[in-house]
Amino acid sequence: MKRCYSLKRNKEFKRVYRIGKSQGSHLLVLIHAKSKDDSVHIGLSVSKKLGNSVKRNRIKRRLRAALTPFLPLIKEKTNIIFIAREPVKDAEFSEITKSIDKLLKKASLLKQND
Repeated sequence: MKRCYSLKRNKEFKRVYRIGKSQGSHLLVLIHAKSKDDSVHIGLSVSKKLGNSVKRNRIKRRLRAALTPFLPLIKEKTNIIFIAREPVKDAEFSEITKSIDKLLKKASLLKQND
Protein backbone atom coordinates (compact mmCIF):
# COMPACT_ATOMS: atom_id res chain seq x y z
CA MET A 1 0.00 0.00 0.00
CA LYS A 2 1.49 3.33 -1.03
CA ARG A 3 1.83 6.12 1.49
CA CYS A 4 -0.53 8.36 -0.49
CA TYR A 5 -3.39 6.02 0.46
CA SER A 6 -2.90 6.28 4.22
CA LEU A 7 -4.65 8.42 6.80
CA LYS A 8 -1.87 10.26 8.55
CA ARG A 9 -3.20 12.96 10.83
CA ASN A 10 -4.89 12.49 14.18
CA LYS A 11 -7.53 14.98 13.06
CA GLU A 12 -8.47 12.73 10.12
CA PHE A 13 -8.72 9.66 12.35
CA LYS A 14 -10.94 11.50 14.84
CA ARG A 15 -13.27 12.68 12.07
CA VAL A 16 -13.75 9.13 10.76
CA TYR A 17 -14.33 7.78 14.29
CA ARG A 18 -16.85 10.57 14.99
CA ILE A 19 -18.99 10.48 11.83
CA GLY A 20 -18.18 7.03 10.42
CA LYS A 21 -20.25 3.89 10.25
CA SER A 22 -18.80 0.58 11.40
CA GLN A 23 -18.87 -3.05 10.32
CA GLY A 24 -17.23 -5.89 12.18
CA SER A 25 -15.89 -9.40 11.78
CA HIS A 26 -14.04 -11.68 14.16
CA LEU A 27 -10.64 -10.41 12.89
CA LEU A 28 -11.21 -6.74 12.07
CA VAL A 29 -13.51 -3.77 12.52
CA LEU A 30 -14.03 -1.39 9.60
CA ILE A 31 -15.10 2.23 10.12
CA HIS A 32 -15.80 4.31 7.02
CA ALA A 33 -16.84 7.87 6.24
CA LYS A 34 -17.05 10.15 3.22
CA SER A 35 -13.83 11.98 2.45
CA LYS A 36 -13.48 15.68 1.71
CA ASP A 37 -11.18 15.01 -1.23
CA ASP A 38 -11.50 12.66 -4.21
CA SER A 39 -9.15 9.89 -3.13
CA VAL A 40 -9.28 6.86 -0.87
CA HIS A 41 -7.46 7.03 2.46
CA ILE A 42 -6.98 4.05 4.76
CA GLY A 43 -5.79 3.98 8.36
CA LEU A 44 -4.77 1.01 10.47
CA SER A 45 -5.23 0.82 14.22
CA VAL A 46 -3.51 -1.89 16.25
CA SER A 47 -3.87 -1.65 20.02
CA LYS A 48 -1.04 -2.19 22.49
CA LYS A 49 -3.15 -5.02 23.89
CA LEU A 50 -2.11 -7.09 20.86
CA GLY A 51 1.55 -7.13 21.80
CA ASN A 52 4.80 -5.21 21.74
CA SER A 53 5.86 -2.97 18.86
CA VAL A 54 7.37 -5.82 16.87
CA LYS A 55 4.10 -7.80 16.92
CA ARG A 56 1.96 -4.72 16.21
CA ASN A 57 4.11 -3.71 13.25
CA ARG A 58 3.96 -7.25 11.87
CA ILE A 59 0.16 -7.11 12.05
CA LYS A 60 0.18 -3.73 10.26
CA ARG A 61 2.50 -5.05 7.51
CA ARG A 62 0.22 -8.04 6.94
CA LEU A 63 -2.88 -5.81 6.83
CA ARG A 64 -1.23 -3.44 4.34
CA ALA A 65 -0.23 -6.37 2.13
CA ALA A 66 -3.75 -7.81 2.27
CA LEU A 67 -5.30 -4.40 1.46
CA THR A 68 -3.14 -3.61 -1.57
CA PRO A 69 -5.16 -5.63 -4.15
CA PHE A 70 -8.40 -3.97 -2.96
CA LEU A 71 -7.24 -0.34 -3.37
CA PRO A 72 -8.28 0.07 -7.04
CA LEU A 73 -11.66 -1.53 -6.25
CA ILE A 74 -12.67 0.81 -3.40
CA LYS A 75 -15.06 3.66 -4.20
CA GLU A 76 -13.56 7.14 -4.41
CA LYS A 77 -14.06 9.81 -1.72
CA THR A 78 -13.81 7.33 1.15
CA ASN A 79 -11.85 7.29 4.40
CA ILE A 80 -11.52 3.88 6.04
CA ILE A 81 -10.02 2.72 9.32
CA PHE A 82 -9.33 -0.96 10.01
CA ILE A 83 -9.04 -1.88 13.68
CA ALA A 84 -7.29 -5.17 14.43
CA ARG A 85 -8.83 -7.57 16.93
CA GLU A 86 -7.04 -10.20 19.03
CA PRO A 87 -7.50 -13.21 16.65
CA VAL A 88 -5.72 -11.41 13.80
CA LYS A 89 -2.35 -12.21 15.48
CA ASP A 90 -2.66 -15.92 14.68
CA ALA A 91 -4.77 -15.70 11.52
CA GLU A 92 -3.63 -17.01 8.16
CA PHE A 93 -3.02 -14.40 5.46
CA SER A 94 -5.90 -15.79 3.37
CA GLU A 95 -8.26 -15.36 6.35
CA ILE A 96 -7.26 -11.71 6.67
CA THR A 97 -7.86 -11.15 2.95
CA LYS A 98 -11.28 -12.83 3.12
CA SER A 99 -12.21 -10.76 6.16
CA ILE A 100 -11.26 -7.51 4.41
CA ASP A 101 -13.23 -8.52 1.30
CA LYS A 102 -16.26 -9.43 3.41
CA LEU A 103 -16.18 -6.15 5.34
CA LEU A 104 -15.79 -4.01 2.21
CA LYS A 105 -18.73 -5.80 0.57
CA LYS A 106 -20.83 -5.54 3.75
CA ALA A 107 -20.21 -1.78 3.88
CA SER A 108 -20.81 -1.57 0.07
CA LEU A 109 -17.51 0.22 -0.49
CA LEU A 110 -16.45 -1.72 -3.58
CA LYS A 111 -17.03 -0.27 -7.06
CA GLN A 112 -19.68 -2.00 -9.13
CA ASN A 113 -18.40 -4.20 -11.95
CA ASP A 114 -19.98 -3.11 -15.21
